[in-house]
Amino acid sequence: MATAKEPAAGWTVELDTTPGRRQAQEEFVLHHADGTDERLVLHDYARVYSVPGLYEEVVQHRLQCASPATVATALAEAVAASGSSVDDLRAFDLGAGNGVVGEELRARGVTVVAGADGVPEARDAAHRDRPGLYAHYLVGERLDVDEVRQLVRDEGLTALVAAGAVGEGHVPVDALAQLWDAFPPGSFLALTLAGGDAGQDATDVEAMLAATEGSEHPSHIVVRRTFRHRLSMAGAELHYLVLVAVKE
Repeated sequence: MATAKEPAAGWTVELDTTPGRRQAQEEFVLHHADGTDERLVLHDYARVYSVPGLYEEVVQHRLQCASPATVATALAEAVAASGSSVDDLRAFDLGAGNGVVGEELRARGVTVVAGADGVPEARDAAHRDRPGLYAHYLVGERLDVDEVRQLVRDEGLTALVAAGAVGEGHVPVDALAQLWDAFPPGSFLALTLAGGDAGQDATDVEAMLAATEGSEHPSHIVVRRTFRHRLSMAGAELHYLVLVAVKE
Protein backbone atom coordinates (compact mmCIF):
# COMPACT_ATOMS: atom_id res chain seq x y z
CA MET A 1 0.00 0.00 0.00
CA ALA A 2 1.07 3.58 -0.68
CA THR A 3 1.24 6.16 2.09
CA ALA A 4 -2.14 7.71 2.77
CA LYS A 5 -2.64 11.39 2.08
CA GLU A 6 -4.84 13.72 4.10
CA PRO A 7 -7.21 15.77 1.88
CA ALA A 8 -9.27 18.72 2.99
CA ALA A 9 -12.38 16.52 3.38
CA GLY A 10 -10.96 14.68 6.40
CA TRP A 11 -10.81 11.23 4.81
CA THR A 12 -7.57 9.68 3.54
CA VAL A 13 -6.77 7.55 0.53
CA GLU A 14 -4.39 4.58 0.43
CA LEU A 15 -3.64 3.14 -3.02
CA ASP A 16 -3.21 -0.60 -3.50
CA THR A 17 0.10 -0.81 -5.35
CA THR A 18 -0.16 -4.50 -6.25
CA PRO A 19 1.58 -4.81 -9.65
CA GLY A 20 0.11 -6.36 -12.79
CA ARG A 21 -3.48 -5.21 -12.41
CA ARG A 22 -5.45 -3.82 -15.35
CA GLN A 23 -7.05 -0.40 -14.93
CA ALA A 24 -10.45 -1.96 -14.30
CA GLN A 25 -8.98 -4.04 -11.45
CA GLU A 26 -7.23 -1.29 -9.51
CA GLU A 27 -8.36 -0.73 -5.93
CA PHE A 28 -7.77 1.65 -3.06
CA VAL A 29 -8.80 2.03 0.55
CA LEU A 30 -10.83 5.02 1.67
CA HIS A 31 -10.16 5.76 5.34
CA HIS A 32 -13.18 7.67 6.64
CA ALA A 33 -12.93 10.39 9.25
CA ASP A 34 -14.95 8.24 11.67
CA GLY A 35 -12.24 5.56 11.64
CA THR A 36 -13.97 3.10 9.30
CA ASP A 37 -12.30 1.79 6.15
CA GLU A 38 -13.80 1.07 2.76
CA ARG A 39 -12.08 -0.78 -0.09
CA LEU A 40 -13.15 0.53 -3.48
CA VAL A 41 -12.52 -0.49 -7.06
CA LEU A 42 -11.42 2.62 -8.94
CA HIS A 43 -13.85 1.93 -11.78
CA ASP A 44 -16.81 1.70 -9.39
CA TYR A 45 -17.66 5.20 -10.55
CA ALA A 46 -21.06 5.29 -8.90
CA ARG A 47 -19.44 4.97 -5.47
CA VAL A 48 -16.36 7.06 -6.23
CA TYR A 49 -18.40 10.00 -7.54
CA SER A 50 -20.65 9.90 -4.47
CA VAL A 51 -17.79 11.21 -2.30
CA PRO A 52 -17.05 14.86 -3.18
CA GLY A 53 -13.43 15.31 -4.25
CA LEU A 54 -12.56 11.60 -4.20
CA TYR A 55 -12.23 11.16 -7.97
CA GLU A 56 -10.00 14.23 -8.25
CA GLU A 57 -7.85 13.11 -5.31
CA VAL A 58 -7.21 9.61 -6.66
CA VAL A 59 -7.24 10.04 -10.44
CA GLN A 60 -6.17 13.63 -11.05
CA HIS A 61 -3.80 14.21 -8.14
CA ARG A 62 -2.40 10.86 -7.03
CA LEU A 63 -2.34 9.16 -10.46
CA GLN A 64 -1.60 12.39 -12.39
CA CYS A 65 -4.23 11.84 -15.08
CA ALA A 66 -3.52 14.04 -18.12
CA SER A 67 -6.37 12.99 -20.43
CA PRO A 68 -8.80 15.85 -19.66
CA ALA A 69 -6.22 18.59 -20.27
CA THR A 70 -4.70 16.74 -23.24
CA VAL A 71 -7.95 16.24 -25.13
CA ALA A 72 -9.01 19.85 -24.52
CA THR A 73 -5.66 21.21 -25.70
CA ALA A 74 -5.63 18.98 -28.79
CA LEU A 75 -9.14 20.09 -29.72
CA ALA A 76 -8.23 23.76 -29.37
CA GLU A 77 -5.09 23.15 -31.45
CA ALA A 78 -7.08 21.47 -34.24
CA VAL A 79 -9.68 24.23 -34.32
CA ALA A 80 -7.00 26.93 -34.52
CA ALA A 81 -5.23 25.06 -37.34
CA SER A 82 -8.48 24.95 -39.30
CA GLY A 83 -8.79 28.73 -39.12
CA SER A 84 -11.87 28.58 -36.90
CA SER A 85 -12.34 29.99 -33.41
CA VAL A 86 -12.60 27.76 -30.35
CA ASP A 87 -15.11 30.26 -28.99
CA ASP A 88 -17.57 29.06 -31.63
CA LEU A 89 -17.45 25.43 -30.49
CA ARG A 90 -20.44 23.95 -28.68
CA ALA A 91 -19.49 20.64 -27.13
CA PHE A 92 -21.05 17.35 -26.14
CA ASP A 93 -18.92 15.68 -23.43
CA LEU A 94 -19.32 11.89 -23.71
CA GLY A 95 -18.36 9.99 -20.56
CA ALA A 96 -18.46 13.30 -18.76
CA GLY A 97 -18.26 11.94 -15.22
CA ASN A 98 -18.35 14.75 -12.68
CA GLY A 99 -17.21 17.38 -15.18
CA VAL A 100 -13.40 17.28 -15.07
CA VAL A 101 -13.14 17.20 -18.89
CA GLY A 102 -15.89 19.78 -19.34
CA GLU A 103 -14.05 22.12 -17.01
CA GLU A 104 -10.87 21.80 -19.11
CA LEU A 105 -12.84 22.50 -22.28
CA ARG A 106 -14.47 25.57 -20.78
CA ALA A 107 -11.08 26.85 -19.62
CA ARG A 108 -9.98 26.91 -23.28
CA GLY A 109 -13.01 28.85 -24.47
CA VAL A 110 -15.27 26.00 -25.56
CA THR A 111 -18.96 26.33 -24.73
CA VAL A 112 -19.84 23.08 -22.97
CA VAL A 113 -23.51 22.38 -23.56
CA ALA A 114 -24.17 18.72 -22.85
CA GLY A 115 -22.68 15.80 -20.98
CA ALA A 116 -23.49 12.11 -20.81
CA ASP A 117 -22.44 9.16 -18.69
CA GLY A 118 -23.53 5.62 -17.96
CA VAL A 119 -24.40 6.14 -14.30
CA PRO A 120 -26.77 8.69 -12.74
CA GLU A 121 -24.30 9.27 -9.90
CA ALA A 122 -21.97 10.93 -12.44
CA ARG A 123 -24.70 13.38 -13.45
CA ASP A 124 -25.51 14.12 -9.81
CA ALA A 125 -21.82 14.69 -9.02
CA ALA A 126 -21.38 17.01 -12.01
CA HIS A 127 -24.29 19.16 -10.92
CA ARG A 128 -23.02 19.09 -7.32
CA ASP A 129 -19.35 19.85 -8.06
CA ARG A 130 -19.64 22.06 -11.16
CA PRO A 131 -23.11 23.57 -11.13
CA GLY A 132 -24.15 25.17 -14.39
CA LEU A 133 -21.43 23.52 -16.48
CA TYR A 134 -23.89 21.31 -18.39
CA ALA A 135 -27.25 22.56 -19.62
CA HIS A 136 -28.12 18.96 -20.51
CA TYR A 137 -26.83 15.72 -18.99
CA LEU A 138 -27.94 12.39 -20.47
CA VAL A 139 -27.65 9.08 -18.60
CA GLY A 140 -27.41 5.66 -20.18
CA GLU A 141 -24.97 2.91 -21.09
CA ARG A 142 -26.01 3.34 -24.71
CA LEU A 143 -27.59 6.67 -25.60
CA ASP A 144 -30.69 7.12 -27.74
CA VAL A 145 -29.22 8.31 -31.04
CA ASP A 146 -32.42 10.08 -32.06
CA GLU A 147 -32.36 12.01 -28.77
CA VAL A 148 -28.75 12.99 -29.35
CA ARG A 149 -29.47 13.97 -32.95
CA GLN A 150 -32.29 16.24 -31.77
CA LEU A 151 -30.03 17.76 -29.11
CA VAL A 152 -27.31 18.41 -31.70
CA ARG A 153 -29.81 20.22 -33.92
CA ASP A 154 -31.53 22.18 -31.15
CA GLU A 155 -28.29 23.30 -29.45
CA GLY A 156 -26.09 23.68 -32.53
CA LEU A 157 -23.49 21.25 -31.21
CA THR A 158 -20.22 21.13 -33.16
CA ALA A 159 -17.85 19.02 -31.05
CA LEU A 160 -18.05 15.50 -29.66
CA VAL A 161 -15.45 14.92 -26.94
CA ALA A 162 -14.65 11.70 -25.09
CA ALA A 163 -11.62 11.42 -22.80
CA GLY A 164 -11.03 7.77 -21.99
CA ALA A 165 -14.70 6.96 -22.53
CA VAL A 166 -14.47 4.91 -25.74
CA GLY A 167 -13.53 1.23 -25.57
CA GLU A 168 -12.04 -0.45 -22.48
CA GLY A 169 -15.51 -1.63 -21.47
CA HIS A 170 -17.12 1.79 -21.86
CA VAL A 171 -18.69 3.26 -25.03
CA PRO A 172 -18.31 0.77 -27.92
CA VAL A 173 -16.90 2.09 -31.19
CA ASP A 174 -20.08 1.27 -33.12
CA ALA A 175 -22.06 3.42 -30.68
CA LEU A 176 -19.53 6.23 -31.10
CA ALA A 177 -19.97 6.00 -34.88
CA GLN A 178 -23.73 6.47 -34.52
CA LEU A 179 -23.29 9.49 -32.26
CA TRP A 180 -20.67 11.06 -34.54
CA ASP A 181 -23.02 10.63 -37.50
CA ALA A 182 -25.47 12.94 -35.72
CA PHE A 183 -23.02 15.88 -35.89
CA PRO A 184 -23.04 18.30 -38.85
CA PRO A 185 -20.21 19.01 -41.32
CA GLY A 186 -17.48 21.15 -39.80
CA SER A 187 -17.75 19.42 -36.44
CA PHE A 188 -14.78 18.09 -34.48
CA LEU A 189 -14.36 14.71 -32.78
CA ALA A 190 -11.76 14.66 -29.96
CA LEU A 191 -10.85 11.45 -28.12
CA THR A 192 -8.26 9.86 -25.89
CA LEU A 193 -7.91 6.12 -26.41
CA ALA A 194 -6.23 3.44 -24.32
CA GLY A 195 -3.05 1.75 -25.44
CA GLY A 196 -1.45 4.45 -27.56
CA ASP A 197 -0.55 3.52 -31.14
CA ALA A 198 -0.77 -0.19 -30.39
CA GLY A 199 -4.20 -0.05 -28.75
CA GLN A 200 -7.15 -1.92 -30.24
CA ASP A 201 -9.44 1.01 -29.45
CA ALA A 202 -7.31 3.34 -31.58
CA THR A 203 -7.29 0.84 -34.44
CA ASP A 204 -11.07 0.48 -34.29
CA VAL A 205 -11.72 4.23 -34.18
CA GLU A 206 -9.34 4.90 -37.05
CA ALA A 207 -11.12 2.20 -39.07
CA MET A 208 -14.44 3.86 -38.22
CA LEU A 209 -13.18 7.19 -39.56
CA ALA A 210 -11.57 5.61 -42.62
CA ALA A 211 -14.95 4.06 -43.47
CA THR A 212 -16.36 7.56 -44.02
CA GLU A 213 -14.08 8.09 -47.05
CA GLY A 214 -16.18 8.40 -50.16
CA SER A 215 -19.22 9.53 -48.19
CA GLU A 216 -20.81 12.95 -48.57
CA HIS A 217 -19.12 14.18 -45.40
CA PRO A 218 -15.89 12.23 -44.73
CA SER A 219 -13.97 12.63 -41.47
CA HIS A 220 -10.23 13.33 -41.50
CA ILE A 221 -7.77 12.98 -38.62
CA VAL A 222 -5.95 16.25 -37.95
CA VAL A 223 -4.24 15.50 -34.61
CA ARG A 224 -2.80 12.12 -33.63
CA ARG A 225 -0.16 11.52 -30.96
CA THR A 226 0.58 9.40 -27.93
CA PHE A 227 0.91 10.80 -24.42
CA ARG A 228 1.19 9.63 -20.84
CA HIS A 229 -2.39 9.21 -19.73
CA ARG A 230 -1.62 8.57 -16.06
CA LEU A 231 0.28 6.38 -13.66
CA SER A 232 -1.03 3.01 -12.61
CA MET A 233 -1.41 2.48 -8.88
CA ALA A 234 1.76 0.37 -9.08
CA GLY A 235 3.62 3.34 -10.57
CA ALA A 236 3.80 2.25 -14.22
CA GLU A 237 3.21 4.80 -17.00
CA LEU A 238 0.01 4.23 -18.98
CA HIS A 239 0.05 5.64 -22.50
CA TYR A 240 -2.96 6.67 -24.54
CA LEU A 241 -3.55 8.16 -27.98
CA VAL A 242 -5.13 11.58 -28.41
CA LEU A 243 -6.96 11.91 -31.71
CA VAL A 244 -8.91 14.78 -33.24
CA ALA A 245 -10.88 14.49 -36.48
CA VAL A 246 -12.94 16.98 -38.45
CA LYS A 247 -16.01 16.20 -40.58
CA GLU A 248 -16.06 17.80 -44.03
